[in-house]
Amino acid sequence: MFHQHFLSAPGTDLGPLDSGERVLWHGRCAVAEYAFDEASSLPRWTLPEGAEVLVTDRRVRYTYADESTLSSGELFWLWPQHLRVQPGNRDVGRNATVTQIQLVCNGPEGSYPALVFAGGDLATVGDADRLANVLRQAIARFRVENATEIGVAPAHARMLSRQVIGPEFTNYQGGEGQTVTLLGAVPVPAPEPAEPIYAEASYDEPAYDEPVYQEPGYPEPVHAEMPTSGPRAYADRPGRDADAERAEQALRAERDSRYAEPDLASRASSLAARVASLVSGGGDDRSIGQFTNLSAYLAPAEEQQSRR
Repeated sequence: MFHQHFLSAPGTDLGPLDSGERVLWHGRCAVAEYAFDEASSLPRWTLPEGAEVLVTDRRVRYTYADESTLSSGELFWLWPQHLRVQPGNRDVGRNATVTQIQLVCNGPEGSYPALVFAGGDLATVGDADRLANVLRQAIARFRVENATEIGVAPAHARMLSRQVIGPEFTNYQGGEGQTVTLLGAVPVPAPEPAEPIYAEASYDEPAYDEPVYQEPGYPEPVHAEMPTSGPRAYADRPGRDADAERAEQALRAERDSRYAEPDLASRASSLAARVASLVSGGGDDRSIGQFTNLSAYLAPAEEQQSRR
């Protein structure tokens, strides 16, 4: 259930009247909103007797401003369902009641909010009757002139036409009062809810944990089952081609050295054969007692050729 329907947000200035809008009554009185569907309800809001009230051919507007606040609101002629004048009693003091003009509407969710005017320029019952007559005629005429837009049935429009020229309110102090039902009323829309207040988001700085250094684990080396080296009889051992190439190079080097230098082994064997021939062979007597010079046989072949 909403708690107010006819009061604008605090500080709202309703501004000038609409184009073509006519003023029908202007005065000052207290303004309040009641919930008529709640028994003995307290007013939802009130404006003091100094509030300025303006009745036009389209709505009623009210404004009150003091040193610190501005309060204003309005009620359009689409909404009132009942118009009542409730005269004050004849008592004095605390038991005295004031004369009221009540505009009761059909609100949302089965509620009946009412806008009430009292005091100020409505101090007497006659003052309230005169303003109530102005309100009745303005509401009825507005609905007849806008019946198509509002959706007022033709039968209701004819009855509203009679209220424009119908009997006036005539009440007296302490009387029972009078009520007029206004046909073609439109339900009061529910006020828009106030904008939600969002709490400012709070950000908690995350706690910083010092990183813990862990020595990385090194996996043990895995040795392949196939050996990286092996006996030379192993045909598929690693490095076999490189060994074969080195052996071939060594063989070529050995062959080159044999051609470059004399064959010492063959020279030694040839020398031994010649010495044996000299020792065993017969010679003349001149060789007896003489030494055989063997150095000639031991000299290199080049020297022997030169001596010859």
